[in-house]
This record gives sequence, structure tokens and C-alpha cells, in this order.
Amino acid sequence: MRRLQIGIVTLGLVAGLGTAALAHDHPAANGGQIKQIGPYEAELVVKGSEMTLHVLDEQDRKVDASTLSATAVVLAKGNEQRTVEMKPAGDNRLSGKVDFPVDGKFRATVSLKTPKGEAGKGRYTLDASR
Repeated sequence: MRRLQIGIVTLGLVAGLGTAALAHDHPAANGGQIKQIGPYEAELVVKGSEMTLHVLDEQDRKVDASTLSATAVVLAKGNEQRTVEMKPAGDNRLSGKVDFPVDGKFRATVSLKTPKGEAGKGRYTLDASR
């Protein structure tokens, strides 16, 4: 019985290490917040009325964003949901305009799309320089 318990604990530790290896623990290069969206690592940055999504691959290399698009559902002032379309903005960036006020932190759910369909979603909560 003791061997079984040790085996289960060891298996749990190995599984935990595997999960940690998949997570990207490094500072956001552009001062935003990083989330895994499908096979991509996406950093959301909000400055003023500009919202920018920087997209990297699994090896932290810039992804050509010219074929990507994104839709962000943002929690606006008064708990109202607003949708922001994000278009290619050169290099590995997608951007969109936030032309409405938000209360407190900037909260958004971003859906990233490739030519093959939706890559996934990321939920962001960050302080915005607005």
C-alpha cells in the first residue's frame, strides 16, 4: 500500500512538472498581460484608446499577424459588454480602438482567429494606462 501511495505522489509531481513546463513564466515584453490562446502566447496591452495584442509562437518567436484577427469582449463602465474588432497592425500585432470608458481594471475576453478558424480564447484583467 505504501508503494502505491508513493507511486501516486510521484506521478502527481511528474504531471505537475509537465504542466509547469507548458506555462510561460516570463515578464511581458510590452508591459501587458500574457495568456495562452490555443498554440499561441498572446500579450494584451492597453494604452489610451489603443488595445494591442502581441502574438508569439510556442518558441516565443513573433507570429506574422497579417492573416490573424481577434475579437475582444470588454467589460465597459456600468457592466456593459462592448465588442472591439482587432485587425493586423504590422509585425506580430493586432490592434483595435477602445472608444468607451471602463470601471477600474480593464477586463476582456479575446478570441483569436486564424485562416483555419478560432485558435482559442484568453481572459485578461489588467491595469490600463488610460
